[in-house]
Amino acid sequence: MRLSVVVPARNEERSLPTCLEALRRQTLKEFELIVVDSASSDRTGEIARAFGAKVVRLEEPGLTRARQAGFEAAKGDVIASTDADTIVPPDWLERLTAPFSKPKVVGTYGDVVYGDELKALAWYFNSGRRFFNVFGFGGLPGQNFAVRRSAFEAVNGFYTPKGNLIYGYPEYEDLWLGLKLRRVGRLVAIPKLYVLSSPRRFKSSKTILYYFRGAPRMTRMLWWATIGRQ
Repeated sequence: MRLSVVVPARNEERSLPTCLEALRRQTLKEFELIVVDSASSDRTGEIARAFGAKVVRLEEPGLTRARQAGFEAAKGDVIASTDADTIVPPDWLERLTAPFSKPKVVGTYGDVVYGDELKALAWYFNSGRRFFNVFGFGGLPGQNFAVRRSAFEAVNGFYTPKGNLIYGYPEYEDLWLGLKLRRVGRLVAIPKLYVLSSPRRFKSSKTILYYFRGAPRMTRMLWWATIGRQ
């Protein structure tokens, strides 16, 4: 089974080295590493190449666009993804990809933590995701998931039924993909597989607005998953 890891990054010259160093320490050594340089104006692409990554350069920014481009460029039978401001444990790839030995498994995921200062918030997100996934309403955490390539292609990646990428504010590309994948196979939660992600996104005054404005989009996604048709 061939493996690929996709890391979308925009102006991440400070965080990216730590992320890639953690990937370098994986117990599974044989995998393709792809960093998507999403219209960066700093040394993101240069740093990625120094770590031996294949760099996909985009001139138009956007997290969903970057992740989609990375998945399209990947050659692995299973594609894992994390974010440039995230640190994964040494056994991350090994544990995340193990369930794919079962043909019905199309995706796997673990939990995300943000350090001691946001323990309650991490518990809220992680517990909520596991709870809703039991009923088929949950998605995948963008910092800690893997998918089977054939299933990703079967559901048309991060594209919507109208053929557009899932853009907007917020993007929720990981939720959208998880909802679609549930239609073609099983999603498996990996117990106690934690990645450490930067808490910076929750320190912005825009955080409340982020989730408030995202509620209608999330509602439409959940409706599609339970009632709608692609």
